[in-house]
Amino acid sequence: MSETERDMLIVDNQQCPVCAKESATFTEFEIEDAFAGPIAIFTIRCNDCGFRNSDLEFLEPGQPAEYSVDIESKEDLRIRVIKSGECEIKIPNFRISVDSTMNSEGFISNVEGVIVKFQKQIESLKDGEEDKAKRKTLKNLLKGIQQVLDGEKKITMKMIDKSGNSAIVSDKVTVKKLRAKKK
Repeated sequence: MSETERDMLIVDNQQCPVCAKESATFTEFEIEDAFAGPIAIFTIRCNDCGFRNSDLEFLEPGQPAEYSVDIESKEDLRIRVIKSGECEIKIPNFRISVDSTMNSEGFISNVEGVIVKFQKQIESLKDGEEDKAKRKTLKNLLKGIQQVLDGEKKITMKMIDKSGNSAIVSDKVTVKKLRAKKK
């Protein structure tokens, strides 16, 4: 289905969850992912304060699971990642994670895209850090991340999603089923 053929629900002038002004636009549409099947995409954007968020949900419900994949080469950086807003991503080698808070976004990317997101967040932290020791720690972390992106360092990436709306799509992935999320 092409983007122009896609059914899209757009609701304007909604209350923004951040600034409370009625200047937010909610959008919902479906895509067909070649690896995961049909996925609903939800977005909110506030024209006043600039808040934005997105999430996704499998139309054919998945199972709550923990995904783990070893990134051992530049080729592994192309492994497909589907992350819901309720998913936590961890890179234990670097002791870094993105949790599943309310502001956590859903997205479809690849391992490289996820690592670059971490890289940008850490660069932002480093730039604002005044403590020299913490700044050095962040600088070393960025060096390690760059080594992964260059294919010189091996890491493990984990995704934990109790909603069942996330996946790492690869023959290399290990999947551990979790208990279903209580409603």
